[in-house]
Amino acid sequence: MSRRLVSRLLSAAACRKFWLAVALLMLGLEAGALYFQHVKHYYPCELCIYVRVWVAALFLLSLLALGLTRRHWGRVISSLAGLGLSLGLALETWNLIKVEYNIGHGSACGFKANFPTWAPLDTWMPWMFEVQDMCQATPPVFLGLTMAHGLALVSAGLLAMFLLALVGSVFNKKI
Repeated sequence: MSRRLVSRLLSAAACRKFWLAVALLMLGLEAGALYFQHVKHYYPCELCIYVRVWVAALFLLSLLALGLTRRHWGRVISSLAGLGLSLGLALETWNLIKVEYNIGHGSACGFKANFPTWAPLDTWMPWMFEVQDMCQATPPVFLGLTMAHGLALVSAGLLAMFLLALVGSVFNKKI
């Protein structure tokens, strides 16, 4: 990898284009999930709903981070939050993979999401966050890859990018 590319990756959190790209990626993932739900009739399970929550949180963070990139502390906090949210997304994706490949006991899956009483997302936005099916293998989306495979790739990429952005933000105060 060239020095210039490494330098760009380490300064990603300071770039508004980075956060805009994250926002657009998350928006695309949510739009894809809604397309599969409302057009293709692949209804979401409890795990799928939790994935949507992590993706929505990353989308909101990226919008917030667009305004925080001018400050060093804003870049550090945004990158750290992005890393944490990406880890949550990766862990939920792992639960989907366990269901997909019947690994271990899989994951507990009910017909109702366990949202806190102060944020009943399934009541506020049932078209997006209401559980409508039991957990099962996710549908294929592209060249034989399933939604779980795609989410695993996205999660790994996000973890790497946010880790680099965090390291760059912590050690480079001049940007």
